[in-house]
Amino acid sequence: MKKYILLLSLTAFVFAGDKTSNFKVKGMTCKYGCSTRVKSALKDVKGVSLCDVNFETGTATVTYNDETIVGEDILKILSEKTDFDISIEEKQKEKKSPIKEFFSKFFKS
Repeated sequence: MKKYILLLSLTAFVFAGDKTSNFKVKGMTCKYGCSTRVKSALKDVKGVSLCDVNFETGTATVTYNDETIVGEDILKILSEKTDFDISIEEKQKEKKSPIKEFFSKFFKS
């Protein structure tokens, strides 16, 4: 019985994936201060695991758990907490966890 409970718990963990979205950030004028402002806007947001801001390209790449928060919510938070013109880029990619990739080799999902 314990093995079944453990298996069910791991299954939920395995199939929970992170999603990565790119946001266009217009209006950044400084490399460090503006980038830090975008990162700190998402610092304590539940479900957001990573925010990488590229000043040169004017983009913010955010990795988050899409079962906890969605891209539109992140867009709203960034728009409210910063003075920048922020939009979500059309291309979205799903980043599978290493465990999910391992199991997907055996169970074609």
